Amino acid sequence: MKNDLGNDHKVVQLDQVRKLRGEVGSITAILKDTKRIALAIETRTCALCDTMKMCVNKTGLCAACYLNLSPIEKKVADKEAEHKKIQLLVTDDRWKKKEDE
Repeated sequence: MKNDLGNDHKVVQLDQVRKLRGEVGSITAILKDTKRIALAIETRTCALCDTMKMCVNKTGLCAACYLNLSPIEKKVADKEAEHKKIQLLVTDDRWKKKEDE
């Protein structure tokens, strides 16, 4: 079954993922994997569908995958997201040039 709907969209059927991996617990295991989720947030790549998105939330998922989670999985994702702090670092290379002069 082909999941691609174009260059920018990838639809992941979570029911198929659950069948392939064996149980619902496998998705919760991904949601609890702090290293994987942190990397997904940093690289802006969804932890479930591995698609690079402009917005990956604190759960490490894109909006489409987050909305397709079961209520139990959403609860796990939200509980894990409570412990994440996202810091943005904004730099301007013009400041460095002024200091070097």
